[in-house]
Amino acid sequence: MDSFFEKDELRGFDLDPAYFFYGGDIYPAFKFIEKIKEGLSSSEQKEIVTEKYELGTDSWADIIDSARTLPLISSSYRLIQVEIPPRRKQNVPRKEEKLTSNEQKALRSYLSSPSEKTILIIIFNQSIKRNSPLLKYFQSLAEGCIHIKEFNLLKGKRVFGWIKKQVHEEGKKIDQYSCVRLVELVGNDLRRLNNEISKLVTFVGERKVIQIEDIELISGWVKPFIEWEIINSLEEADYKKCLVTLDKLVEKENIPPVVIMDKISSFFNDILLVKLRLIEGRKDKKSIFKEVKPFIPRKFKGLYQNKFAQIIEFAEQISIQDLRYYIEQLKDIDSKIKSTGLSFHELMDGFLFDYCKRKPDKKRLL
Repeated sequence: MDSFFEKDELRGFDLDPAYFFYGGDIYPAFKFIEKIKEGLSSSEQKEIVTEKYELGTDSWADIIDSARTLPLISSSYRLIQVEIPPRRKQNVPRKEEKLTSNEQKALRSYLSSPSEKTILIIIFNQSIKRNSPLLKYFQSLAEGCIHIKEFNLLKGKRVFGWIKKQVHEEGKKIDQYSCVRLVELVGNDLRRLNNEISKLVTFVGERKVIQIEDIELISGWVKPFIEWEIINSLEEADYKKCLVTLDKLVEKENIPPVVIMDKISSFFNDILLVKLRLIEGRKDKKSIFKEVKPFIPRKFKGLYQNKFAQIIEFAEQISIQDLRYYIEQLKDIDSKIKSTGLSFHELMDGFLFDYCKRKPDKKRLL
């Protein structure tokens, strides 16, 4: 998997016109996109425009039309990122996997003469068999038209090797036992592991070695009351309660700021996801709630109904603009915590005051 990123095509940017990535863990595909953006930006100082599409919502006809359209700025590069939604059932192909004859002809025609400085990247977060019609179609295209790569879920020594490599790129070290413990706590999903590694690197600061104690403290904090208290104070939007909770977690419970920031950011990202799902209108409210709160069973009626009302009503009342504003503010705070000597309390005090003042107040549910 890692060797794919070390090929000359990434160093010299002799990129293929199209890529098809699929498999049980396609996080490396998104890392590949980041590397393309970083490489092209630093080597040629050109603008990189990314257009994202999802099959089922967007059609191949629209995607290909967009790929053929010349960019507004002739010197800019374009990444056309197309995601195929994963299957609802492992062995039942989605209709989006079955290209019609017209779609096949249109794709073949485009890839035989692709637009200059446009890269088409197709991502399917799904393990598929070799006889899959979708895979066979892409394999049937002429060599050089499209690069096909499968990313399997890493296990055992391979995932430990991946962790060590990511840690090494951050200028740190981690031993085998610590890798094993991290996977025990987090699992082998590469996106989650990458997030935990980022938190660990921030937490250890100038130290060069990530120790087992760091992992237990940062990644092992699975006690429900921590997340419960943070989320409850945010849901109620009570400024004094938010400050008291923050002080309790930092001063009395010794919860590292990086953990608190992670929980607060997750809260706002969950609300944003609910908001987007409501706008899409493809899922009912109970299904949307289950997506963000899978561990609250409906049999706990009081808790379920209260949380359901809080989450859904908040998402209905708040604007996407406000949610993105809060998320950007948290990113800025996170950056300042890592790069300056500013107090975590002072930074969060300003954020919480602004949030509690701006938040919709209907029924004080959230």
